[in-house]
Amino acid sequence: MKIYKLCLASALLPGCISPVVKRFTVFLLILSPLGAMGGQRSLEAPVPLSAEPELVFYDSIETNANGKSVLTGGVYEDAEQATRLRRLRKSLAPVPIDGYYHIRFVADALAMKRANDFSDLLLTNEAFASIRDRFRIEYVEGDADSMNCRNDVPQAPRIISCDMTYILSLGTAPAHMTAVFTSRGSGGAGGSFPVVSLDYPLPTMLHEMLHTWTLNDEYIYSPSEADFYCDYPQILKGPNTSSFVTLETYVSDAEARDRHQADIPWVFDIQSGVPVTVSSTADSGEMNVLKLGTPMELAGAEPGLYPGSNCSRKLPSFRPYGIDTIMKTLSTTWIPPIHQKAVLAAIAKAAGW
Repeated sequence: MKIYKLCLASALLPGCISPVVKRFTVFLLILSPLGAMGGQRSLEAPVPLSAEPELVFYDSIETNANGKSVLTGGVYEDAEQATRLRRLRKSLAPVPIDGYYHIRFVADALAMKRANDFSDLLLTNEAFASIRDRFRIEYVEGDADSMNCRNDVPQAPRIISCDMTYILSLGTAPAHMTAVFTSRGSGGAGGSFPVVSLDYPLPTMLHEMLHTWTLNDEYIYSPSEADFYCDYPQILKGPNTSSFVTLETYVSDAEARDRHQADIPWVFDIQSGVPVTVSSTADSGEMNVLKLGTPMELAGAEPGLYPGSNCSRKLPSFRPYGIDTIMKTLSTTWIPPIHQKAVLAAIAKAAGW
């Protein structure tokens, strides 16, 4: 088995080949599928500490009535996966605490270029500026037939899944995250193991990895999806979304902020001058009453309490930013400060920093 180590750094290291010099350091290991299957015991890390092993976030792209491509999806509970992953926690070697966060990208031959392209997207995103030199990324080529990525969940045909037993047998050392790029099947899935197919845009994998790092979807689930998925505590309340029962009206903005302090994870990130209520009309017809939610005309890079998120069709749901983030649409790769804080905390916890 040949292992090629490509070091991208401010200075070349002994034994490295580098056609390009960049300002961050990433170690890339490229393994052939036959060599990787050479009877080694898997050293894959336990599932990320922040991911619920039974929950699979799935995302699909559909065209709405206006002809615009939009994200749709939800959360699928995979009890069999949860059982398997909990067993892995006990049987597999832990990732050594060596100062790095280890990522393994497994891709079939047709999808390997996409994995390489995605690394550039990941490492140049400003959200990771403070830690990009602490990522170690390994590329492993898997056999497409053995990876067996497909859409075969009767309850939700849009869900893409792969043979994780085979995929987790690849690689040479423990990793904090294993993510999969595939030329088979269609869609994106996040949670313990992000999976994205070639027919989806490049930012999809970033969206799915952010699920692993605790973030929720910010697009609005359909009524049937919301009814089914919006009972999970972590879906109802996460770093970037919160769903809870509100009052019909509020006496003041201060009262609303105080009453819902425990409901809003980012409440202390909202500046005192940013309202969390808006003048509106009550269901009774009463004019100029205060309802919960920051006025949309204030939407920008400053956090607030903006209505309209994953579970909005089941109960009031809010997000920190009124403008689009990558958890709402794939037309942007913006990971705003509140999201960054949660993601970097999840990475640091897993890496032991």
